Amino acid sequence: MSPAKQKKSNVGTAMSRLNARIHGITSQLIVVPGLESEEEWEAHLEATLVDRAPVGAVETQLVERIAGLTWRMRRVERFECESIAIGRERVDADFAKMQKLSFTDRARSVAEAERRAEDARRCLDIIEGLLQMPPDTALASADVEAILADLADQANENLDGFMKGIEQPAAGVRWTFESLLAAFKALAARDGEAFQEVLAGMIARATVLASSQQMEVASIREELDQLMRERTLPDTKTIDLIIRYETGLNRMLYQALSTLEAMQSRRAGTPTTLHRVQAYGLPGG
Repeated sequence: MSPAKQKKSNVGTAMSRLNARIHGITSQLIVVPGLESEEEWEAHLEATLVDRAPVGAVETQLVERIAGLTWRMRRVERFECESIAIGRERVDADFAKMQKLSFTDRARSVAEAERRAEDARRCLDIIEGLLQMPPDTALASADVEAILADLADQANENLDGFMKGIEQPAAGVRWTFESLLAAFKALAARDGEAFQEVLAGMIARATVLASSQQMEVASIREELDQLMRERTLPDTKTIDLIIRYETGLNRMLYQALSTLEAMQSRRAGTPTTLHRVQAYGLPGG
């Protein structure tokens, strides 16, 4: 096909698309694919035409414009609702990001805070049951390491240095209440402290840690609830975008309505003013 014929064919295709319109505005031009329904648009357009009862081509075009503008205003409402929904869905992810950027060791989610609280509570139970539990009861190495690491931290030492010279289970052998008790007694003897005093101090500290971890769970839940409440509205940038876009649509809608009403009044023989004062808000609003 020659370039001239190709160009003519493209123009003809575009014109035929416009000729297939419904009352001057096609579904393809007004309906967002995958987001809006052509059937709903056509029903909306038909209802607007029935409501406004245009006569002649110009009035019909004005009513079509009114239908298109009110349809787009519906889209603004949908956009606002979806903006709120998306913002609320992102609360957990945004909170985690904020905690990451804060460079603190604070939990980044309720689930993580709950795991920490559970770990702290389990370590407290181990220390409190040190003298009551059957000596051969096996312990999780992670729990024992957490307890010993906290002691080392209090002594301002790393764990390896803190445990130097203290007998520990051989590789592959699990810790038990008996071996942990022996390690605590050895640490107390090395530091010249009474074991019962060391144990009481450990219980007190573990109690505080378990309580603080539980408080962190409540604190994070409260912050997430606050973020969720704050996102009952879109963010400031989105609100500004909505206001500006909706203001423009309102201006065009009121202009079309005013022009249509003036035409219909003249056609009905009703006197109309030569100048119609219209207010659409402050300049630049």
